[in-house]
Amino acid sequence: MPMSQQTLSTARFSDSTALIAETLRQFNRGASAVTLDGLDEDSFQPVALALGRAGYRCIYGGEGHRFVPLAFDSQHIVVTATNDNLHFFQPVMAMMREQGHYVSTVSCRDLQATTLLNYLKHCDVAWFEWGDGMIIPASKLPKYCRIVCRIHSYELFQRYFLQANWQNIDEVVLISEAMKARFIELMGDKLPTTLQISVLGNLTTHQPLTQVNPIRNPFHLACVARFSPQKNLLMLLPLMQALMKVDPRYKVFIAGRVEDERMYYSFCQLTNLYGLQNNIVYCGVLPAEEMAAWYQDKSCLVSVSYLESQGMGIFEAMLAGLKPVVFQASGGLQEYLPEAYLLTDIEAAVASITAGNPCPAQYVNEGQKLLRQVQLREQYPRLWQRNAGSSPLFSILIPTWNRERYLLPAVCSALNQRDAHFEVIVVDDGSTDGSLAQLEPIADPRLRIIRKAHSNAPDTRNRAIAEARGDYVVWLDSDDLLHTNALSHYRALLARFPHADVISCGMEKHGNDKQFYSLVNHPPAKWLHQVAHGNFISNPGSCVRRSLYTAVGGYDPAFVRAHDYEFWTRAVGEAQVMFTACCNIGYRLHDGNLTGIGKAVDMSWEYRIFSALVKRYPLTLLLPNLTGKAREAFVAARREQLRKQSAVDNLLIVIDAIHQPLARLTAQIALLARQQDRQFTLLIVADKPLAFLSQPVLVADKICPQAIADFARQKMPGQFCRSYLLQPDQAEPQPRQAIIQLKNAILGEAEMPSLFQPLSTN
Repeated sequence: MPMSQQTLSTARFSDSTALIAETLRQFNRGASAVTLDGLDEDSFQPVALALGRAGYRCIYGGEGHRFVPLAFDSQHIVVTATNDNLHFFQPVMAMMREQGHYVSTVSCRDLQATTLLNYLKHCDVAWFEWGDGMIIPASKLPKYCRIVCRIHSYELFQRYFLQANWQNIDEVVLISEAMKARFIELMGDKLPTTLQISVLGNLTTHQPLTQVNPIRNPFHLACVARFSPQKNLLMLLPLMQALMKVDPRYKVFIAGRVEDERMYYSFCQLTNLYGLQNNIVYCGVLPAEEMAAWYQDKSCLVSVSYLESQGMGIFEAMLAGLKPVVFQASGGLQEYLPEAYLLTDIEAAVASITAGNPCPAQYVNEGQKLLRQVQLREQYPRLWQRNAGSSPLFSILIPTWNRERYLLPAVCSALNQRDAHFEVIVVDDGSTDGSLAQLEPIADPRLRIIRKAHSNAPDTRNRAIAEARGDYVVWLDSDDLLHTNALSHYRALLARFPHADVISCGMEKHGNDKQFYSLVNHPPAKWLHQVAHGNFISNPGSCVRRSLYTAVGGYDPAFVRAHDYEFWTRAVGEAQVMFTACCNIGYRLHDGNLTGIGKAVDMSWEYRIFSALVKRYPLTLLLPNLTGKAREAFVAARREQLRKQSAVDNLLIVIDAIHQPLARLTAQIALLARQQDRQFTLLIVADKPLAFLSQPVLVADKICPQAIADFARQKMPGQFCRSYLLQPDQAEPQPRQAIIQLKNAILGEAEMPSLFQPLSTN
């Protein structure tokens, strides 16, 4: 392998430190790119952080992660074009590279979705040239970066572009206001409110002639057009017939490819039938570098197209000193070319051509002014340059407790952000493992670590908010990963929608078995009417205006689970909430998750939240689309639904037969037998078998919550179950209703009966 490209297998190295050192050594020896094979999503993060500090970035991540030298302020831009036709994009691409950006051109030929996605996950901007190619499948992939699509004109008359998911596209660039109007018309009610629409003319590499040949053959005409219907080349025939009547020496030279064989065949046949075979010359496709010389002996450029959005061929001819003789066309040409050059009949065209071209330099100068290249070179960079403002400041908040296995990748993913103005705050809730020791090697002024005594998750979140200095906080759970473009994406959204108080993002499941959640786009809005139906805001990766916590209060420490949902029910009464489908979070599923994704959890908290919700807000605001009776019916049905989801009947009542006499055991069994609500499971824990009992007996020498939880999982597989120890010597005013009271207490509607002591849940 040549020295410019190197591949290293991570399996060869004992740790990431050795891998990083060898990668840097390869770059120091002259490697232009180093691919690291074998990095997973977690091990990638600290490696990317170390290499990023040294000035190297990952530009592709699949089975191998490819790193190249790239300054922090420079962008990685991925470019693809329909049929790999980058002709009009070459000047833009050259400008990107002049500014120090790294441009990856990705061929459409045999391009697999996974390959494209591996580029998109590691770039700042993806540019799709033309609206009928890879933009369609790419827009339906999970979103990780800014996506720009440039549409020229023909795509708007074939309508393939309508198949794209325009919700996932950030900006569309059109060549003329006329094409913008057609795009909006065709999109109709499918036009996303978040889509930015810009009109920018083409950049060109054609330079005006510095030595303009003032003497041109007045009878030689140029026509730069391909043989396709919209170029309307058959109209050259009557024009040349009219010119022949003035002087038979007139000739038109055509440069361009044949796209429509039938049209080309007809054109050739008719040329002979009209006797114009000596006056019409087809030159074929000419290399761009030969065009200037080809123009030198010609006086006028003839355009007979009926659709031109800008007419770059016309302007390139003007830069070579040719006089434009142009028939009116739809598509926006009149936005670029003065009316004096736009003709509507053959007689006017003949008059313009026969008047000659006495001053070619005039058209060179005018072409430069009309193309507005200086202004366009100032406008184009906005499409790919990052918003570099220092305001707002973001605070990435990472609450953690005993996450030794996951904390380091999470923190590194936060520090790997492409944004430049943020802080990372880790608040440790009294971990007893080696979580914080993992962070000791990280010397980064953006990182602060706060230690506190163990309490619970909502209390730890409130401490993180109190420590934050940013205008917005971004939540990162210590077992998740934050995508490198997350803050850049939020900054761009807030620049457009500064009134947004909350931005909820899309999520991808961490690991090889990819699943995606919350892939929704919507501009900022009030969502109080939605909250009664359930939680719809994703807490992982969410961006929240810090002052919102002052306005509505922080997280309620009483809610050890679903405290985020409880907060959102208060926040939606005040906040403008925005949704983005950008996958800013890699969400890890494991047994320690508090959310309900992928496993059974305690849904009684959702019941409590709903009960508080209907007390906090008038039903007319919560359910504005329903009538009075329909609202009451909804509330009753929703309560019943949440009660069922809370699984209050999945109760395991445990009797301790180890530490009490047989008579007491019999009395406790009798108490439970008299309950009005018999929806529960009884388990007796004894230090020996009790063959005389029909109830299940767990033989153990002590009350072990883990053994009891294992029994519950076997008894009720895949279901959430609560275990309570029946207390001896405790009396209840209404002992036959003890189970009913217990279930009501679980739902927050009664005091916990003294008969029961919580053991564990699963």
